[in-house]
Amino acid sequence: MNLSDLSTSPYLASDDYSVGTIMPPVVIERIQLADVPIPNSTKTNSKAVCFFKGATKGWVMNKTVARGIASKAGLPTKGIEKEWIGVTVQLIVVGNVRRPDGNKGNAFRLHNAWAPGAAPANVATNPTA
Repeated sequence: MNLSDLSTSPYLASDDYSVGTIMPPVVIERIQLADVPIPNSTKTNSKAVCFFKGATKGWVMNKTVARGIASKAGLPTKGIEKEWIGVTVQLIVVGNVRRPDGNKGNAFRLHNAWAPGAAPANVATNPTA
């Protein structure tokens, strides 16, 4: 059981993992906009949420990681909801990252990314949550 199993949030949380954790590679199944709650507020923000094959929770993408995915996988930055389906990504948990609310904590960063069908044969994909 993971700490994330105890959360009622539909999203992956980097704070549920230790700094340095390299997540297993996963394949993007779909990307959609969602109204994501702003911490310590009653407001929401519209964010791109990435869902992976076999996973139950979505991952709220940030611009830093999204740019890394586009760059490493050689993908366009427009039309990602169609162009990025089938991309294999691998995230790593880093610590002491300044968040939009000014606090510091863990965050997901891109460890690696491969275009659809380009992941090396030795890279097995598994759901993260």
